[in-house]
Amino acid sequence: MKRVLALFFCLCLMCLPAPAEETESLEALYADKVVYPAVQALCRVGTDDLNKWGTDRVVKHSSAAYEIITRYDAGWFSSVRSSTYLDWRSENWQRTGEKTFECDAYCVNRITFSLEAVTVDFAVGYHLVFEQTDARKDTWLLTDFYNLPVESDALRAEKFSAIDEGIHVYPVAGHSFRGFMMVIDDPSRVFVGTTNEFNRKLGGWRVDQLYQKYDALAVINGGAFEDGGGGGNGAVPAGYVVSQGEVKSYNSYNNPGCNVIMGFDGDNVLHVGKFTNDQLNAMKLRDAIAFNCALVTDGEKVAISDKYYTYSARSAIGQDAEGRVLLFVAEGRQPGSFGASFFDLQDVMLEYGAVNAGNLDGGHSSAMYMKGESVYSAYPLAVSRRMPAAFIVK
Repeated sequence: MKRVLALFFCLCLMCLPAPAEETESLEALYADKVVYPAVQALCRVGTDDLNKWGTDRVVKHSSAAYEIITRYDAGWFSSVRSSTYLDWRSENWQRTGEKTFECDAYCVNRITFSLEAVTVDFAVGYHLVFEQTDARKDTWLLTDFYNLPVESDALRAEKFSAIDEGIHVYPVAGHSFRGFMMVIDDPSRVFVGTTNEFNRKLGGWRVDQLYQKYDALAVINGGAFEDGGGGGNGAVPAGYVVSQGEVKSYNSYNNPGCNVIMGFDGDNVLHVGKFTNDQLNAMKLRDAIAFNCALVTDGEKVAISDKYYTYSARSAIGQDAEGRVLLFVAEGRQPGSFGASFFDLQDVMLEYGAVNAGNLDGGHSSAMYMKGESVYSAYPLAVSRRMPAAFIVK
């Protein structure tokens, strides 16, 4: 009897397809019909081209993928004239269940924006999860996706690192975003730079202009300003600004949009929180900026509202226990990166050892500039939008 069972088991094994054959058949069946349309749909969502995609055809409702899309903080202000997908490839195919499979997908999404007919290439890398549903015969719908690191990010991080000067840049990938973390060993090198004057007629400056003014090594965008909408000119800060010991704009403690202070004291320690004027006077911060949300204090996550559980371009600043300064940008509103939530920012900052960390202005304002080039800009048609103040690395 045992011999009969053993023979039967061996025959069953012989009937199963080889893993390689299974992978090849999956790719042959679904690469062009399922995976490629899903990547196209995600890319269109990421550029706010919402009228050209439909979740009924591509994304399964009430799934993780649908949750991200419905919480996506759309806001790109230039319509897409044309979109081309280059260097399309897929790999690491695997069937994870009778009605589920996963794979990795990569491409370059070349977009020509209607505004000034500017063409920009975006690297795209997604791990995709599909489930076969009963809604239509042989219909596979996207149930989850997460960003994959792409080779160009690693090359950019290596290019912008200045290891001999104690500055490292690392590529970061999360569920719904890719980004860059800059780590500065010496906190005394980080300060707040401003325009020459806060003048509504003159407007604010782009990060490259602040870079030139201070002969800087790097710049990341700063905090709140009065005309914070997409069409504002970034002329006047909202809330507290201190630049190299000089108070440029005063505390707005009762304004929830700019009542969280992020600033360094004379010992180069970063403080993050809501402080009264008396507290600020006692702290004697040498450089500070204000915005709307503390992320980490004393090494612990700060409780924040679910209203910040949206995905967009983000910027943040933090400091670890060794005094190293952490400057982070999460790419958002782009084909290959929807963006990060505030909760994502907390996780990234804690991963890099932050003791204190705060959220900087994000969305259109998110930008990092280094060595005379843009590391990231949420406005890809320019190095950044205009702003009154930013954190500078000298």
